[in-house]
Amino acid sequence: MHPVLRDRRALVAYLAAWVILSYVPASLVASPGGGRFLLAVVVVTPPTLLFGLGALPLYYLCRAMPLRPGSLVRVLRVQGAAALVWALVWLGLLEAAARLVDWAAGVGLTELVERRLGALLAIGGLLYFAVAGSHYLVVSAQRARASERRAATAFLQLREAQLALLKAQIHPHFLFNSLNAVSALTVADPRMARELCVRLADFLRRSLAMGERGMVRLSDELELVGTYLGIERIRLGDRLDVDLQVSPPAGEARIPALLLQPLVENAITHGIATMAEGGTLSIAARTTPAMLVVTIGNPFDPQAPPPRRAGQGGVGLANVSRRLAASDHGASLATRRDPDRFTVVVTLPTRLDGVA
Repeated sequence: MHPVLRDRRALVAYLAAWVILSYVPASLVASPGGGRFLLAVVVVTPPTLLFGLGALPLYYLCRAMPLRPGSLVRVLRVQGAAALVWALVWLGLLEAAARLVDWAAGVGLTELVERRLGALLAIGGLLYFAVAGSHYLVVSAQRARASERRAATAFLQLREAQLALLKAQIHPHFLFNSLNAVSALTVADPRMARELCVRLADFLRRSLAMGERGMVRLSDELELVGTYLGIERIRLGDRLDVDLQVSPPAGEARIPALLLQPLVENAITHGIATMAEGGTLSIAARTTPAMLVVTIGNPFDPQAPPPRRAGQGGVGLANVSRRLAASDHGASLATRRDPDRFTVVVTLPTRLDGVA
């Protein structure tokens, strides 16, 4: 729809502008302040309003014929011909209105109009080009906004694809570690290996379902983490202890699905599992007026061989860090390495929306 016709106030302002513009040709027909000036305004205003209304479809012509260097000459020819036609039509309407007033009042406005035919024809052409120019400005602004929307949509689609890829990396990474554990237990404890397979299947079923939800409550994420810890307890036994401290408001906060499980997995694989006596995994969550803060800490053996993947935490920690960075909502991940303890702090806005 035409942008002027889309809004009633815009249409009223548009028509008011044409009424004001009628003053220019009226002052050319009769001198302002003279006795026939008001009659000249009466003669000029209706044709000029019709000119303005009739010029509205020029918006579509301007859209169809944009001003480009390669087609500028052709556009000017078409617009020039259209300007001449519109000016002649408008001039014909002016003369007809003047004859009608002269027939009713006999004040000689037709003669005044005929004396100014050349100047009035030029004014009609200028009015046409003024309308065409304003339409080109509107079309240009609309195309700029459409280009910005397309760029924003493309950026959003790219970000969503990146987040989906990062999320998809979680399961292969976890499966790699879990299948190694099953392989180790197959000979040492077949019954425990079967139990681990059952729990692993349950965990994967839950995690796949949760991954489809995008955003989940922290309490739901921690329930999934509990399922994972049950798997690890089969492998580590009494070497694994868990200290969980989550405030009720924090449990209701929403976070990206599958955000904490890779961090917990890293804390065990690269921390507690490296210690002969094991250790305590601590998970704490609290809220501030605007933020959710989740802290995951684990002991580690500083003398243990470094993991095959570069850096403490390997793929999982880097994955979570990239997911939070790509969210562009002020979420962040910070790490601290003490002599015998590693801590990860995840900070998220409590109204974090649209993060995968």
